[in-house]
Parts: sequence; C-alpha cells; structure tokens
Amino acid sequence: MDGNSRIILKYLKGDATPDERLQVMEWVRQSDANRKELETLRRIYDIILISEDDGRKSAGKGFRRILLWAGSVAAAAAVALGVWLSGTGDAEECRPLAIAALESPSGHQSLTVLNDGTRIRLNAGSRLEIIPGNEAERHVRLDGEAFFDVARDEQRPFVLETSGMEVKVLGTSFNVTAYDEIQSVVLVEGCVEVKGSGEETSTRISPSQRFIYDTVSNTSGVEETNPEEYTSWIDGYLLLDNTPVPEILARIGHYYGVEVACTENDFAGETVSGKLMLGKGMDTVLQTLSLMVPMKYEYVGEDSIAVRKK
Repeated sequence: MDGNSRIILKYLKGDATPDERLQVMEWVRQSDANRKELETLRRIYDIILISEDDGRKSAGKGFRRILLWAGSVAAAAAVALGVWLSGTGDAEECRPLAIAALESPSGHQSLTVLNDGTRIRLNAGSRLEIIPGNEAERHVRLDGEAFFDVARDEQRPFVLETSGMEVKVLGTSFNVTAYDEIQSVVLVEGCVEVKGSGEETSTRISPSQRFIYDTVSNTSGVEETNPEEYTSWIDGYLLLDNTPVPEILARIGHYYGVEVACTENDFAGETVSGKLMLGKGMDTVLQTLSLMVPMKYEYVGEDSIAVRKK
C-alpha cells in the first residue's frame, strides 16, 4: 500500500499528524472530484466500521484493500497569516503553519489556534478564512459551524463574519452556526455583540443565550438555552433536549455532507431527547435515531437521503 493511501486511512481513523491532515484538506480543495473521492472513501469506511461492530470483518484490513485505488495527496499550503493547526483533542501538539483558510471535510473536525492564542474548533463541512489587512481588529469569515475561544485583546476586537451575521468580541467563548438561512450564536461565557446583515444595530447577548437570525426575512430574536446542546459536537455527539426532528436531521446532514430531507408535516411537533454519537458513521446515527422516533430512511442519490415517518 502506498504512502498516499496510508495518509487517507490515518485521516479517516483520526490518527493523522497535523501535516498529514493539512495535506488531505489541501488535496480536497483542489477539485470537486477529489472531494467526492474522499466522501466515497469515508462512506465505505463507515460501512466497514458497522461491519466490524457486527464481527464480520476488520475495518483496517478491509479498508487497506479499498485504498489501493485512492488518489494522490498533494502537499500545498496557501501562504498568509500565521496560524496553528492540530487535530481533535491534541492541542498540546500544535505547530505553526502558514495558511489563509482552513476547511474541515464532512465527517471530521479540526482545531485551529491563531497566532494571538484564539482557539477555533471547526465543525465538519465548514470553512474558516483569515482576513488580513486590518491592524485595528482581528477578522475572520466562517461558512458552516465553529466554536470560538477568543483570546482577550481590548486594543484589537475580534470580528467574525458569516453570510448573514457579524459578531464582535474582545475575548469570550461562543458557538456560531451558519450553514443555512437560519443562523445563530450561542454564548458560553463573556459577552458578544451580534447583528444580522439586514440590521442596523447590534444585540448584546449573555451566557446561555442564543441569538437567532433569519437571513430570508431579516428578523432576529434571543432565547435562553443550554449551550451544551450547541457545543456537544466538539466532543463527538449531539445532545438533544426536546429537539425537533427536522432540526436533528439537518444537523446530521451538515455533519456528514449529505442532504437529509424529510416532509416536515410528517414530524410536526415530534421532538427527541438524548444523545447521538457521531463517531460510528451516519448510518449508525440514523439507525439510533430511528429507535428514538418512528422513522425510516433510504438513499435517493449519492448525496441525498429521504426520511419518512413510519
């Protein structure tokens, strides 16, 4: 088995070094074909994990045979502001790398530490861009979801942009979700000022509050919440507390990079409480959810799943 295949296998198992993770992410960014190839390999690996749980085969041995046809991994990094990169849970091993943007492919997350000490946990299917050129503030742009632990600097506010919101802080911890039309900020500690793109004034929220912005209607609101419901993905699971089924399916789809569609009327008023572990793959997650709510699902395309109520 060649070295490139070994890197991909280590990446999917979560054992890759920071340099190897960066190689895979840069390779994925080069083309849609590379992205689809990695997604195919990830699905195969998930299936093998399920088979391994059933005692039918070894995930490592089976996947090594599959990886014989894996494409090459290009080691190329864009040069811009200095940041640090480490894998999930390995912050002590951070090393300086020169990159302008970081992406977490579907099914994986990564930890980035900026050169000011700000720690950013990037969720699956998300992209973080470092915006240079303004010494008066620290500026980043997010597509997807991330948890921010911002190093305090009263002279240089930290400004986060999404497609629908702007968040400004001096130093605090918060989670931002910006995959779709409905975007939100959940504050863990400190305080943040946030406004929607269609709003003229900012709203200051306190810990355990969630700011929600609808980019279609340009309306916003603030609600009390349990931050763990929106930060549990960092630890590899989704915490559900009377969470509507369509919202759960959307979060699963974002994490694994597929469209999980359902007829909302089928699940009107249907909520779920409990935990969904993300590490065993999407099929296992959906099977577990189907034990918590009467539903069935089927693949209707390479990147699409239809869910119906039983």
